[in-house]
Amino acid sequence: MYITKGSFPHIIRYNKIYDNDNTFCWVRYTGSEEGLNIHYNNWGSNYVPTSNLCPTGAYIIEPIWNPGDNDDGSDAEAMFNNASNLAQQEDYSGAKTTYQLVITQYPNTKFAQAALKELVNLEKYAGNNYSSLKTYYETEPAVQNNPELVKLADFLANRCNIKLANWPDAISWFENVIQNPESIEDSIFAIIDLSYTYWLMENGGQKSSSYVGSMSQYKFTDYTTFEDNRDYLLSLLPGDDLNLSESMKQKVNALDDGELLQNVPNPFSGTTRIFYKLTNDAIVTVNIFDYTGKQIKTYKEGETSGGVHSVVFDAKGLTSGMYFYSIDVNGVRSDTKKMIIE
Repeated sequence: MYITKGSFPHIIRYNKIYDNDNTFCWVRYTGSEEGLNIHYNNWGSNYVPTSNLCPTGAYIIEPIWNPGDNDDGSDAEAMFNNASNLAQQEDYSGAKTTYQLVITQYPNTKFAQAALKELVNLEKYAGNNYSSLKTYYETEPAVQNNPELVKLADFLANRCNIKLANWPDAISWFENVIQNPESIEDSIFAIIDLSYTYWLMENGGQKSSSYVGSMSQYKFTDYTTFEDNRDYLLSLLPGDDLNLSESMKQKVNALDDGELLQNVPNPFSGTTRIFYKLTNDAIVTVNIFDYTGKQIKTYKEGETSGGVHSVVFDAKGLTSGMYFYSIDVNGVRSDTKKMIIE
């Protein structure tokens, strides 16, 4: 589980969490908050606090849940659980009202934040009036008087823009986050959401729009390209171990020994990732050239094990145009490809 500031799932209870191999973090948090509540879960016999929770001191894990145990919880939690039960019973109107009561009566709790998120998921069944819900996010006093709720509600109001097909407003919102991010995670997730919004705009079954904002490089013509770019962006997150989509795995696995995959994304501005594959251990060098053949960057990978590897190329300061990248395996050039900087 990878958690950034503001994204912690405040209701995570009664799960059995374990990993037979136990080789990496089970929960990784990149924010600065301490006391993240993950109690009432069962961690199995392999659980090692110093290696499975990162950072170790950020979490509250006691009491640990064992199957059959129950937890009365706080008043805010009880009200939130009641709302969730109403939703499961298909009393969507009652669930919506109860979630709003959690926000009004307990605005300083994590359950108020969780309730804000649940409202946008529930609205499809509780009236399908996203215009009214957007107004609620923007004007509800209990929200507007709480800085944490204001930020979350602003994001959720933009979710309503997407539901309403207010494409220019939705796209502008993401562009602002990308240009003025509080963290690298905010920027990465906003780029992914912007690309997905473009895809919905063209393929979501709603009236399409020709609107394109100031970051058209994130508008892709097909879902596979979007998926590949998303995986590249996620690979930039701290602690990510380059989990690839099925389409990317197929492309990479189809490479021959010493062959390069087309860089992702391409065309690009900023950074791009270059994948290559080795059958056996080898000494690897990746070179970047401009259109005249001048070498402008070298990545000396050194002794590299067999398998799939990648380098991230930063085009900062380079002019737009065509460039080339090549791979040398044990001193022999084995492949060269083109890329375009926008």
